Amino acid sequence: MRELYEILGVNKSANQSDIKRAYRRLAHKYHPDKNPDNPTAEERFKEASMAYEILSDPEKRSQYDRVALGAYKKNRSASNSNSQADNGSNFTDVFSELFGDFIGRREKREQQRGRDRSYDLSVDFRTAAFGGERNIQIMRTQKCRDCHGLGAKPGTVQQLCHACGGTGNIKVQRGLFSVSKRCTYCRGRGRLITSKCQTCDGLGISEKQTQLKVRIPPGADNGTVVRYAGAGEPGKNGGGAGDLRIVIHVEPHPLYKRDGANIHLDLPISFRNAVLGANVEVPTLDGTVRVRLPPGTQSGRVFRLRQKGAQRLSSTERGDIFVKVIVETPQELRPEERDLVDALAPLEDERHLPKRAAFWRAAGEP
Repeated sequence: MRELYEILGVNKSANQSDIKRAYRRLAHKYHPDKNPDNPTAEERFKEASMAYEILSDPEKRSQYDRVALGAYKKNRSASNSNSQADNGSNFTDVFSELFGDFIGRREKREQQRGRDRSYDLSVDFRTAAFGGERNIQIMRTQKCRDCHGLGAKPGTVQQLCHACGGTGNIKVQRGLFSVSKRCTYCRGRGRLITSKCQTCDGLGISEKQTQLKVRIPPGADNGTVVRYAGAGEPGKNGGGAGDLRIVIHVEPHPLYKRDGANIHLDLPISFRNAVLGANVEVPTLDGTVRVRLPPGTQSGRVFRLRQKGAQRLSSTERGDIFVKVIVETPQELRPEERDLVDALAPLEDERHLPKRAAFWRAAGEP
């Protein structure tokens, strides 16, 4: 690890103005805006920022001068004389002991994953059953391209917040205990923006309406979630972006009701077809099929059509359709029609209506 004064290119006797001027020069030279996709420049920028954070703070600079700098000189002297420096004078170890916790907390604060976003998508019954695609318009939050999410005007340098020492948090004494709170001066950023980015007004993020093609999986049901990794809100200070969660809502169908991959359907039939039996048409998701009703079909009887339901989620198999027949009683009969119905009175005995007869026997009728 290099010595901090050496990183900034100033003498140990440099005043705060000299240190600030040297940092601005290096930050301007190695800033990510001027060096896109250059890991060496990015490392130099981080290195200069770390040196400035410590040397611009009088207390931390004093600690560095008293302890760490002595270890650095001792190591260099030992290297020049081809001898081994003792463990206690190792500059990297001493530096880490003094500032490792400070640097670690700063890195932890910077690496913040972006929040997930949620979008409710309504799809029709058939698309949910068999899958499909939908194009949606969403407001996508992304890092500001001009300031790279820093919030500062390109070409300017953020100042270290001296209220919190760059940590984003301050300790408040409450009796015998100290409580860590977010720094209100820098709003938890650890740095102060002197010149806001005009594109994002210092927020570091911008919103743009974008089109997204969503793939609805076959067998999707209410509450099914389609996740798009990295399509949520951007992370802060290098943290990964959150995810976009598309929550599926299936629009109700006028005939069908879903029960997982199975579908239930009420089919009205005439009194004549129920009595005499018939081949009736039944609508399915694959088209109309014919079902044979046996003579004497009772209202409420269920017929099962295998493999005619919705596709099972994450499977190539399909559910079934359960067809419940409902015998529809004729209404608003004309006089001659009523006479025809009355002519059926002889059929109302135990031979033709066994369920009604069994009901009244159970009720105690003689």
